[in-house]
Amino acid sequence: MIEKRRSELLRRFFEKENLVKFIHSADLHLDSPFEGLKQLPDEVWQRVYRSPFLALTKLVDIAIENQVDFVLLAGDLYDQDTQSVAAQLSLKDQLQRLLDHQIAVYLSYGNHDYHPAESASIGIPADVVQFGPAVTTQTLITRDQKRVAISGFSYDQRWLEDDQVPKFPERQNEDYHIGMLHGSVKQGKDSDHYAPFELSELVAKHYDYWALGHIHKPQLLAETPPIVYAGTIQGRHKNEAGPHGFDMVSDETGRLQPTFIPVSPIDWVTLTVSAESTDDDASLIDRIMSQMSQQQSDRFQLSSLIIDNVEVLSPDLLQRLLDGTWQGQLDHEQQRQVATGNAWIYEVTPKPTAPKIEYSELDERFWQAASQNVFTASNLQLTAGKLMQTPFLAAHFAASEVQEQITNRAESLLVQESRQEAAERED
Repeated sequence: MIEKRRSELLRRFFEKENLVKFIHSADLHLDSPFEGLKQLPDEVWQRVYRSPFLALTKLVDIAIENQVDFVLLAGDLYDQDTQSVAAQLSLKDQLQRLLDHQIAVYLSYGNHDYHPAESASIGIPADVVQFGPAVTTQTLITRDQKRVAISGFSYDQRWLEDDQVPKFPERQNEDYHIGMLHGSVKQGKDSDHYAPFELSELVAKHYDYWALGHIHKPQLLAETPPIVYAGTIQGRHKNEAGPHGFDMVSDETGRLQPTFIPVSPIDWVTLTVSAESTDDDASLIDRIMSQMSQQQSDRFQLSSLIIDNVEVLSPDLLQRLLDGTWQGQLDHEQQRQVATGNAWIYEVTPKPTAPKIEYSELDERFWQAASQNVFTASNLQLTAGKLMQTPFLAAHFAASEVQEQITNRAESLLVQESRQEAAERED
């Protein structure tokens, strides 16, 4: 389905009389860690790990097949702290493939792959144009003899708090002028760490296209001229669900127009199943596996499973859901079908849906009031203690979905204890 849609987009794209055609991509994040994945079997992990490399290869395949004039890579090609030899070699090979087919490459470095002036470029072919820390402009002549100016810069440190747009030159007499900018729209003094800009500044330069990087979700910020976040080529966690890819940009009657082309091999999805009072371990697993098999997708799906209505389950089964024992059984069944399946459940969240929580003499109104006061961001951070000193853990606990998961788990624990106490009283 995705492959058919991609082919149709490309067919329409290249049926036009293009005066210039190029690819805008960003945020490859080659070899950066995937978040939220624990104890995946090796064959699933390898599929996940290879996905951004496969997406990059697909991008290059499309560029070569359609002989675009050039490719723009707007920052964060890899992560400075986690880059590996595999990432370096993969990037080098794909860039060289483009050059071998006479496709020019222009790249800038962002806040994750910032490039100190004294450091050497590792694995970047010599003919690739790399922007330095100062805003400069490169010019090329396309196959159709159109003159294109490309202005950009690279980060030389992790944070870049100054607005860089005033340093970009005014448009001259080129047929097309393109700006490359890895940054974010101005939000406020305390959060503007990534080359902050205002849309009005970009529009005022009268460029034909702004190729943006830094935001991982594909976004069109403005149409005239197109101001575009290409997004990442492969989502790295469940908040980056949906298709990811790059933009193919062509001239349409004198105006550059982007067309989004999906290439991500993996998607993050949420699967919800309601528990039934007759469920035992096996029947619950069977229903879930059946529902998974009915989901059709060209992309491998990493699924977050929510089991709601868990208060109807037996105390023992609910306990196994909470302590991870049941997920072990689910993983065993998934392992049996992994060779032919196109999905994997990587996390399970039990979620009660009953309007009341009966826990000893606990009053529902007391629970609601207490939950609002207890399950707050500040209390979670206080409980986490020294863990909050680690940036990625601090970001994890600050996420609203994590706070919701913790609240759901607390409710499930209360339900489980309530059911056990009720069973003991009956005995």
